[in-house]
Amino acid sequence: MAKIVNVTTVRFDAVVTGRDELVLVDLWSPDCVPCRTLLPILEDLAVDFAGEVAVYKVDVAAEPELHTRLGIRGVPTLALYRDGQEVDRILGLRSRSELSRWIEGHL
Repeated sequence: MAKIVNVTTVRFDAVVTGRDELVLVDLWSPDCVPCRTLLPILEDLAVDFAGEVAVYKVDVAAEPELHTRLGIRGVPTLALYRDGQEVDRILGLRSRSELSRWIEGHL
C-alpha cells in the first residue's frame, strides 16, 4: 500500500529530484481545516497512482524556510514535480476526481 511521507526542508530537494515518478507535494498546515479534509483524498490517490506518483507532505508551519522558498501563498497547495522541477501547482481543496484528472494530465 502506498503511503504519504512527511518531508522537511533538509530532505525536500532529494525527494523531488532524481525520481522516475511524478512527485506530488502537499503543502499544508495542521491548523488548516481544508488541509485535514484533503488528507484522505491524497491517501486514496497515493494508492491509485502507486508506482507512477510519489506523494509527500510538507508542514509549512514547521518548515518556514521552505514555505518562503517555494512562495506558498495559501494552504493547501499541491505542487507536481518532474525531474526536480515544478510543473504545476493548485491552491485549495479539490475533489478526488478533479485531482485525479489533474495528475493524469501530467503522466
